[in-house]
Amino acid sequence: MRLWDVLVDPARKIRIGNKLYFGEDETLVAEVIDNTTSRGRTLRFLFDGSHNDFKKTLDSLGETPLPRLIKRPVEREDKNRYQTIYAKIEGAVAAPAAGLHFTRELMKRLELKGVSFAEITLHLSLGSFRSVDVEDLSKHKMDSEQFFVDERAAEIVNKAKENKKEFVV
Repeated sequence: MRLWDVLVDPARKIRIGNKLYFGEDETLVAEVIDNTTSRGRTLRFLFDGSHNDFKKTLDSLGETPLPRLIKRPVEREDKNRYQTIYAKIEGAVAAPAAGLHFTRELMKRLELKGVSFAEITLHLSLGSFRSVDVEDLSKHKMDSEQFFVDERAAEIVNKAKENKKEFVV
């Protein structure tokens, strides 16, 4: 089953049981099966093809979500521009902004200076797009996010700490 949590706008018009049609020829159809937040919905995509075909269809219909501060139409280059160079595993709703400044050249220069790298996975959630609209930050609703640190990454970090060596995670 292809279930996705998504943000919808205007949310008041997207109700449980609605069918959403994507593409001029209705290439893709999804059914709204749950409300997750005031702007969030869970969709069940009704697609009979393989996972790769589903991804290709989404890629052909969708566009890269730009950071809020970017006030221009999406450009073809944005697909690579707004992705970190070390992204490997699908699952996040956006690239972690702190990693966008890393380039292959910068990583190589750091490596030549002896900096160790440990790869972890962080899947940003839809909460990345939720604005803070409360005065008391303890009342701000946050979504959970998944992260994975494998044994190799932990070893690299622990070894760097033991040697009092700089490291980037």
